[in-house]
Amino acid sequence: MWELIQSNLLEIIITLLTGVVTYIVTRVKIKYEEYVNSETKQKVVKTVVNAVEQLYADLDGTEKLAKSKDNIIALLQEKGLSITDLELDMMIEEVVNGFNHGQKAKGE
Repeated sequence: MWELIQSNLLEIIITLLTGVVTYIVTRVKIKYEEYVNSETKQKVVKTVVNAVEQLYADLDGTEKLAKSKDNIIALLQEKGLSITDLELDMMIEEVVNGFNHGQKAKGE
């Protein structure tokens, strides 16, 4: 048995290394895709919320929120991405919070 292992040691090592490298590359790819998808979602949310804020300044907050959500979901679906309601609410809140802090800084 030991002679068989010794004669095939190089093949065993190569097989193990291939498995480890494949696992590492797969994990890196998954993390990269998560990062890119998250960045894309954040950019879409920021752009849509800014546009809705400018285009529909006369609407109240709930109507702006509804318009923002509808447009964000539609744009992300075009890009082949999905977003949960919680994730969407958090991202919109982050952008709106940025608006509010910007207005306070300006003294408005």
